[in-house]
Amino acid sequence: MNFSQLGFGFFALEIYGMLLSFAFVVSVWHYYRTLQKKNFSIDFFLRNFGKWLMGGIVVGRLFSLFLDPTIFLRNGITSFFEFWDGRINFIGLLIGFLGMMLWNSRKFKMDFLRWIDAGVVSFFIGVLIVDIAGFLTGAVYGRETIMPWGVQYETFGVDILMPTHPVALYAFLAHCLVFNWIRKHFTSYERTAGRLSIKAGMFLFGIDFFMQFFRGNPTLLVFGAVRIEQIFDIVILALLFFVGQRKVAKF
Repeated sequence: MNFSQLGFGFFALEIYGMLLSFAFVVSVWHYYRTLQKKNFSIDFFLRNFGKWLMGGIVVGRLFSLFLDPTIFLRNGITSFFEFWDGRINFIGLLIGFLGMMLWNSRKFKMDFLRWIDAGVVSFFIGVLIVDIAGFLTGAVYGRETIMPWGVQYETFGVDILMPTHPVALYAFLAHCLVFNWIRKHFTSYERTAGRLSIKAGMFLFGIDFFMQFFRGNPTLLVFGAVRIEQIFDIVILALLFFVGQRKVAKF
């Protein structure tokens, strides 16, 4: 399957960025509607969402600069604000967003875990859109493969000319299974705050850990063999497991 015929070419990354924005808008709107239906404080959401987002952007950008230090070396201190060069790291974005959300929730005596539980379905809707975007544009591509379902991208940013594993499609299918599980348990898990978010998070980072074995995008390697994203996945999985074994109500 050759994706050069889709006409993305040099503009593939720009299209990917637009699709990411679309995924963000859809997720936020769905989250907002969910909060309304479940009688959460909409005033708290509107007053603080911008702070949560800013925390995610700052930490996500710092993660990006850490993973690709050549960005900083090329452009100096201003590289922090040049988001088009290296983008924003997803794990950093999530850590910054949830960290600021936790701080605000404690400050205003809100139940942090119930707030993130309410957003799990919305979050995975965005994840599914991002998976599709990565597959169509080649922004997320796999290692070279001889399998008949391999896809070939002839677009800016893909440095493998041979057919590659459709890793974004693999992730999409796995995330669909998790999304279906979340929808089935969304109501029944409300009795224990945080239980749904912790299990969904473990599914998310467990999937990412295994998908990294098929990824072709360049990255830092630890000990010359393990991708740095897999190290992050393992650390987060360990933290989620640790939190899951304790009384999550302490949050």
